[in-house]
Amino acid sequence: MYLPMVVALLPAQAGLKTPPTPIERLQAKIDVVSVPNLSPSEIAGQYTNPSAELRKLLPPMGSENLFLFPDKTYIYTFVADLPPETIADKGTWSLDKEILELHSDKDITWNTKMVERRHLIVRRRAYPRELFLMGLDWHLSHFERDAKADPEFMFLLCSLKRERSISAQETEPLRKKLMQEKWQPEFYKP
Repeated sequence: MYLPMVVALLPAQAGLKTPPTPIERLQAKIDVVSVPNLSPSEIAGQYTNPSAELRKLLPPMGSENLFLFPDKTYIYTFVADLPPETIADKGTWSLDKEILELHSDKDITWNTKMVERRHLIVRRRAYPRELFLMGLDWHLSHFERDAKADPEFMFLLCSLKRERSISAQETEPLRKKLMQEKWQPEFYKP
């Protein structure tokens, strides 16, 4: 009795395509692979844009640094033309397979639109020891839109590259130094 209804729905459903995943969207333009299921100590590090590799290609106009600590906390610093390098965001991070998610602390009371909350963890296939974070909120779309002529360059421009790892032993001294030197909440208050 229900079989004709099921059979009638099958042709309509067969034509549906699932949208590409973030890694498939990246792989359509550049040879990268996802890096899933890293431990906190494996992902910990200072992720920077512009990376040292990108600074060889163009002078920096500003910079951003995401310090991911092995205790699953982070500090995000930002500098542009006018402000000094300041902590724009800080909090905790979580990992679900190859997706990193940032969660701000309660004392971040200002708008943090410049900080992407979700990142895909990838590496270029030819470089097994490197790690990149590609923001999923707007950087991936920006990369797809502008990667036509030079996808390698656009990948560097739109992602954060890990420049160094951060060990458990250096976490507290580095966090303390960043907080002393770059914690300026008055800069962000309206």
